[in-house]
Amino acid sequence: MHRSPYETWLDIEFIDEFIVLPEHIALLRRGHVSWIGDDRNGAPGLSHKRPFGNSDVYADVASIVDGRQAGEYSNADKARYDRLFAECALVLQIVLETDSFEPGRYAQQGMPPRWQRIG
Repeated sequence: MHRSPYETWLDIEFIDEFIVLPEHIALLRRGHVSWIGDDRNGAPGLSHKRPFGNSDVYADVASIVDGRQAGEYSNADKARYDRLFAECALVLQIVLETDSFEPGRYAQQGMPPRWQRIG
Protein backbone atom coordinates (compact mmCIF):
# COMPACT_ATOMS: atom_id res chain seq x y z
CA MET A 1 0.00 0.00 0.00
CA HIS A 2 1.33 3.41 -0.97
CA ARG A 3 1.87 5.65 2.03
CA SER A 4 2.26 9.40 1.98
CA PRO A 5 5.56 10.91 3.16
CA TYR A 6 3.74 12.21 6.23
CA GLU A 7 2.43 8.74 7.15
CA THR A 8 5.96 7.37 6.79
CA TRP A 9 7.30 10.18 8.97
CA LEU A 10 4.84 9.28 11.73
CA ASP A 11 6.20 5.70 11.65
CA ILE A 12 9.87 6.67 11.89
CA GLU A 13 9.84 9.86 13.95
CA PHE A 14 10.80 8.12 17.20
CA ILE A 15 13.00 5.24 16.05
CA ASP A 16 16.43 4.94 17.64
CA GLU A 17 18.38 3.25 14.82
CA PHE A 18 18.47 4.09 11.13
CA ILE A 19 20.52 3.44 7.99
CA VAL A 20 21.43 6.59 6.08
CA LEU A 21 21.65 5.84 2.36
CA PRO A 22 23.63 7.67 -0.32
CA GLU A 23 20.25 8.66 -1.79
CA HIS A 24 19.34 10.53 1.42
CA ILE A 25 22.59 12.46 1.31
CA ALA A 26 22.11 13.33 -2.37
CA LEU A 27 18.61 14.64 -1.65
CA LEU A 28 19.70 16.77 1.31
CA ARG A 29 22.56 18.24 -0.70
CA ARG A 30 19.98 19.47 -3.22
CA GLY A 31 17.53 20.70 -0.58
CA HIS A 32 15.98 24.12 -1.09
CA VAL A 33 15.99 25.83 2.31
CA SER A 34 13.52 28.56 3.16
CA TRP A 35 11.87 30.08 6.22
CA ILE A 36 8.87 28.00 7.30
CA GLY A 37 6.37 30.00 9.32
CA ASP A 38 5.83 33.71 9.79
CA ASP A 39 7.66 36.69 11.29
CA ARG A 40 6.95 35.57 14.88
CA ASN A 41 7.05 31.79 14.70
CA GLY A 42 9.01 29.60 12.39
CA ALA A 43 12.31 28.04 11.58
CA PRO A 44 14.53 27.27 8.60
CA GLY A 45 13.58 24.11 6.74
CA LEU A 46 13.09 22.57 3.34
CA SER A 47 10.60 24.51 1.29
CA HIS A 48 7.25 22.74 1.42
CA LYS A 49 6.47 23.86 -2.14
CA ARG A 50 9.85 23.23 -3.74
CA PRO A 51 11.91 21.01 -1.39
CA PHE A 52 14.47 20.16 -4.06
CA GLY A 53 14.14 23.27 -6.23
CA ASN A 54 11.12 22.54 -8.42
CA SER A 55 7.45 22.00 -7.69
CA ASP A 56 7.45 18.47 -9.17
CA VAL A 57 8.98 16.60 -6.23
CA TYR A 58 8.82 13.22 -7.98
CA ALA A 59 10.72 14.55 -11.01
CA ASP A 60 13.35 16.08 -8.73
CA VAL A 61 13.78 12.92 -6.66
CA ALA A 62 13.92 10.77 -9.83
CA SER A 63 16.64 13.03 -11.22
CA ILE A 64 18.65 13.22 -7.98
CA VAL A 65 18.60 9.56 -6.91
CA ASP A 66 18.18 7.73 -10.23
CA GLY A 67 19.51 10.18 -12.82
CA ARG A 68 16.20 10.20 -14.67
CA GLN A 69 14.74 13.03 -16.71
CA ALA A 70 11.41 14.67 -15.91
CA GLY A 71 8.54 12.25 -16.38
CA GLU A 72 10.76 9.16 -16.46
CA TYR A 73 9.35 7.62 -13.31
CA SER A 74 6.45 5.26 -12.78
CA ASN A 75 3.72 5.02 -10.18
CA ALA A 76 5.71 2.16 -8.64
CA ASP A 77 8.66 4.53 -8.16
CA LYS A 78 6.50 7.02 -6.26
CA ALA A 79 6.31 4.84 -3.12
CA ARG A 80 10.11 4.65 -2.95
CA TYR A 81 10.46 8.38 -3.59
CA ASP A 82 7.89 9.23 -0.91
CA ARG A 83 9.73 7.08 1.62
CA LEU A 84 13.12 8.63 0.80
CA PHE A 85 11.58 12.08 1.02
CA ALA A 86 10.02 11.38 4.43
CA GLU A 87 13.24 9.85 5.74
CA CYS A 88 15.10 13.07 4.88
CA ALA A 89 13.64 14.65 8.03
CA LEU A 90 15.29 11.99 10.18
CA VAL A 91 18.51 12.10 8.15
CA LEU A 92 18.68 15.88 8.54
CA GLN A 93 18.59 15.43 12.32
CA ILE A 94 21.31 12.78 12.08
CA VAL A 95 23.68 14.86 9.93
CA LEU A 96 23.21 17.90 12.16
CA GLU A 97 23.94 15.94 15.34
CA THR A 98 26.88 13.96 13.93
CA ASP A 99 28.38 16.70 11.75
CA SER A 100 28.65 14.08 9.01
CA PHE A 101 27.10 13.54 5.62
CA GLU A 102 28.25 9.92 5.44
CA PRO A 103 25.96 7.00 4.68
CA GLY A 104 25.92 4.28 7.31
CA ARG A 105 24.12 2.91 10.35
CA TYR A 106 23.29 5.39 13.09
CA ALA A 107 21.77 4.93 16.55
CA GLN A 108 20.66 7.18 19.36
CA GLN A 109 22.95 6.69 22.34
CA GLY A 110 23.64 8.35 25.68
CA MET A 111 21.56 10.62 27.85
CA PRO A 112 20.10 12.67 26.44
CA PRO A 113 20.03 10.42 23.38
CA ARG A 114 22.08 11.74 20.46
CA TRP A 115 22.62 10.20 17.05
CA GLN A 116 26.00 8.50 16.60
CA ARG A 117 27.43 6.46 13.75
CA ILE A 118 27.68 2.78 14.68
CA GLY A 119 28.66 1.21 11.40
